[in-house]
Amino acid sequence: MVNQDWLATALETTGDFETAGNPWGGVTGNFDKMGISCGVLQWNIGSSSLQPLVIAAGQPAVMATMPTFGADFWRACTGTKSAGLAIVNGWQNGGAKLPKDVKAELMAFMVSGPMVAQQMKAAGSVARTADRVATNWAASRGTAPYSKRDFCWCFDLVTQNGSLKNLTLADVRQFTSDSGGPAAALNAICDELAAVPQGRTAFKDCWRNAQLWRGTVATDWRDLFILSYLRARKSKLEYVGLVMNRKGAIAAGQGWVNGEMMNFEGRF
Repeated sequence: MVNQDWLATALETTGDFETAGNPWGGVTGNFDKMGISCGVLQWNIGSSSLQPLVIAAGQPAVMATMPTFGADFWRACTGTKSAGLAIVNGWQNGGAKLPKDVKAELMAFMVSGPMVAQQMKAAGSVARTADRVATNWAASRGTAPYSKRDFCWCFDLVTQNGSLKNLTLADVRQFTSDSGGPAAALNAICDELAAVPQGRTAFKDCWRNAQLWRGTVATDWRDLFILSYLRARKSKLEYVGLVMNRKGAIAAGQGWVNGEMMNFEGRF
């Protein structure tokens, strides 16, 4: 069984990349045509992923935290998807930005006890997959059982990228050897980040991380850091930097992601 405290940490870590402030209460508008997206994993109306969580939390929990907009929100989550989208898009006047009063009530609901419990429950399948990936990774390194950092890294991987795409410790060892050793491998990664072209997704964070990570990745986490790089290279070119910034920040314990400096030391 997945450690529930570690799952909460993993959810908060992945949520920190997605939203500012309390990740459990992250709320965004219709920028992606999903109506509204809420919580640490940004469940939304458009994909019908938010509605089951709200229904499970219950109407009393909605009304207790959303006295003004709760009735409409409950209707949005219990009717058809098209009706739900019409309601929440109506709050935004056809745009993609939620009014402050609506957003405040939605945030209050998302951080409430019943809804946090549902967010934890809904993350269960992702957590079980992350557990398997982390178990295999730690076993290959001879460091089983896996660490909290391993689990949080794997949870973000499964949530955002799906899988390792058949990467193993052997690939990490090969890259390290081909680069001339661990220190040279880390420098090669930082050199590549520093050379990301201006205008590419997350290029500024890549430049900052090139300076931040050079010579600072702890020995225990070098393999995971290099795995971050190898997995990022398997992403679409546009998103290579973003994937590396996220995974590298977890592996290194700190890093720039989405324009914000993340410091995870003490969390893992």
